Amino acid sequence: MGNRDTGFPSGTKFLIFKSLKIKNFRHGPCYDIGRFGIQIVASPRHADGLIVTGPVSENMRLALIKTWEATAPPKLLIAVGACAISGGPFAGHPEVHNGVEGLLPVDLYIPGCPPHPVTILDGLLRLLGRIETPPL
Repeated sequence: MGNRDTGFPSGTKFLIFKSLKIKNFRHGPCYDIGRFGIQIVASPRHADGLIVTGPVSENMRLALIKTWEATAPPKLLIAVGACAISGGPFAGHPEVHNGVEGLLPVDLYIPGCPPHPVTILDGLLRLLGRIETPPL
C-alpha cells in the first residue's frame, strides 16, 4: 500500500480539487471520481491538501509536517480510516501518534477500518458541496 510511484511517504496522498484518481483502489471496481473534479497529484506544490490514509509513526512525522508546509494555503487535511483518525490498533504505542490531529489541523474525517470507497467518495463530495447534508 506504499506510494512508491510519487516518492512521498506511505499513507500520505495529495489532493487537488480540480480533478482525483484514487490510486488506493487498484484492485476491484473502479470509482471514477475524476468526473467529480477530484484528482490525486504527485507534488504538494500542486495540491490543495493532503489525504492521510494510515498511522503516523514517529519516523514519518517530520516528512508529513514538511509535506504539509510545502502545500500552498489555503489547504485541507483529510484523515481517512481509523489509523489516521485515532491511531487505530496502534493507538497508545510509543512510536505511533494517536491520529494526525495532534500534529496538524484536520478538516475532514472519513471513518472506517478500512473505509468503504463509497464512504470516501461521499465524504469528499460533501466537503466540496456537491452533496447536500440533510438537516438534523
